[in-house]
Amino acid sequence: MKMLNAFTTEIDEPEAAVDEILAQLDLKHSLLKNSVAIISCYYEFLETGVVEELCERLPFDAVGCTVIGSAVNAAAGMEQLSIAVLTSDAHEFSTAVSDEISEFRVDEPIADVYRAARDRLSGEPSGIFAFGPIMTDVSGDYILKTLNDVSGGDIPIFGTLSNDTALTYENARTFRNGEIHPRKLALILISGDFNPEFFVTAVSDRNIQQQSAIVTESEGYRLKRVNDMPLLDYLMSIGVDTHGLAAVTTLPFLVDYKDGTKPVACSMYAITEEGAFCGVAIPEGASLTFAEVDYNSVLDTAENAARNALTYAEEHGASFMIAVTCFSRCLVIMPAAEDEMEKTREIIGNDIPLLFIYSGGEICPVYNAQGDRFNRFHNLTYTVAVF
Repeated sequence: MKMLNAFTTEIDEPEAAVDEILAQLDLKHSLLKNSVAIISCYYEFLETGVVEELCERLPFDAVGCTVIGSAVNAAAGMEQLSIAVLTSDAHEFSTAVSDEISEFRVDEPIADVYRAARDRLSGEPSGIFAFGPIMTDVSGDYILKTLNDVSGGDIPIFGTLSNDTALTYENARTFRNGEIHPRKLALILISGDFNPEFFVTAVSDRNIQQQSAIVTESEGYRLKRVNDMPLLDYLMSIGVDTHGLAAVTTLPFLVDYKDGTKPVACSMYAITEEGAFCGVAIPEGASLTFAEVDYNSVLDTAENAARNALTYAEEHGASFMIAVTCFSRCLVIMPAAEDEMEKTREIIGNDIPLLFIYSGGEICPVYNAQGDRFNRFHNLTYTVAVF
């Protein structure tokens, strides 16, 4: 499998934008037997019809979502459309988009879309790219867990939730070909030999507080009490005033599930006197460690993850890589919003094709000490898949 990538910043003229992309891709001389496209873009590319025009002119399916910023080897930008075409003689690709997901109807649409994509493959699926909707009433973690269950739990799932520049996510969309929606899950399933390596980096060690705490009351994704104290009281006891935060999503903590995997970074999406709605499920008895994220932490973790991925790629002859990193990291480094993307491009260079996208929630497997793989949902994390 190989990747072709391209970009455009032409938002207002769909035909010109697509001409630019197709010229970079040179599909006539580059495609193998089977192909699929991943598109990430600033939301205005949907409003002006660029994505629709691009999907119509591509000779294969395209799946993707809106993002606040993206990059390929040649360029990075906040108001950019980036496309990666995966093409192979030895793999099959199948895509599908779900029915609308809501607080009252989650499991069925996810199960149905997985089966629809699976049934279009001639062999068993060996990998999944997932592009989920970002919603305030359905957690991305729950979407992943449902997809993981219906797919059997042993297929690696990598991907993202949609996002946009508004903290209300009102313009966030997922799409498959011409179907665009704020509450649908879009999938790419892959069959054939597929065994990427995954790298996950969240917070610099120096930014992690030394004291840990125990969750003493929670309800699903609602964190209520820590160390037998109401959450707000606990935060005040360690010197965190939530009223002074520019965005509560920039206050990360690490959740240790006590299962042998490294702690997962989590954000609070909203916080009230009753507790916080979190990006991942918070079981009672889990250990929490709060952290600080600043400009240096974001750039340091990006550099570490990119260098580790590049070293692996060079040692194993990898063909391409995809980096998915949390948009809250971008908020932290404002106004230098493009620095993390540029740091990644600088490290990876031009020899290994790259797609970088900012994420509303990162979907990436992790490993335990024995090398067993578990699909996990993350916040505030830099994730990389090397293929």
